[in-house]
Amino acid sequence: MTPSPPGRKRYAAEAPPDRWQLLGELLQARRQELGFKFRPAFAKERLPPTPDGNPNVRLAADVEKAYRRSYPPGTLRLLARAYGVTYESVEAVLRGDSGELAPEAAAARPPDDTPPPYLRARGEADRPWFDEINERRVALALRGITAPSGAQMFGEGTDDAQLWDGIGGRLEIRDRVWFIADLRRRAAGRGGNSGSSAAGLSRSYVAAG
Repeated sequence: MTPSPPGRKRYAAEAPPDRWQLLGELLQARRQELGFKFRPAFAKERLPPTPDGNPNVRLAADVEKAYRRSYPPGTLRLLARAYGVTYESVEAVLRGDSGELAPEAAAARPPDDTPPPYLRARGEADRPWFDEINERRVALALRGITAPSGAQMFGEGTDDAQLWDGIGGRLEIRDRVWFIADLRRRAAGRGGNSGSSAAGLSRSYVAAG
């Protein structure tokens, strides 16, 4: 990357167009690896909103399509976190030292997704609900929220939020995700909605763990 001239505001990344193009392609592939096919959903979950409160789709488009080729350090770090890659690997791609991005370490990764022993027999049946809930947990982790409340996970005052903070609060976060997933599946199987209100909760989930 070209150093900024003296007296000019320092930018973290000033690189040739082909390096920005490569970075954009890598970030687009990374977004899809994270389960976001379209930018609006990605921007809503992973990026800070615009000043008027809307998903910042333009920021994602600018970097993925290489429409913009210069960013302050803070913005580039924010983008690296949002895409779950290291800032150092972003810089390496722009310098021409690497052709790949390095995934960010544990905070942005899902926890072990093996069901707890008391739910293991129903693990595969619960998997679709687990994946949906865990995607939200990972999105919050990317924002630095590694111990989310029920309101942050499901919305203020919802049944799932109360269960997450209440009975589920006695569980490790991985088991808490499985706990809610199992309740949602059971409720759906009874013809109810996707929430937990019809689950007929029992403390046996926690006791069995």
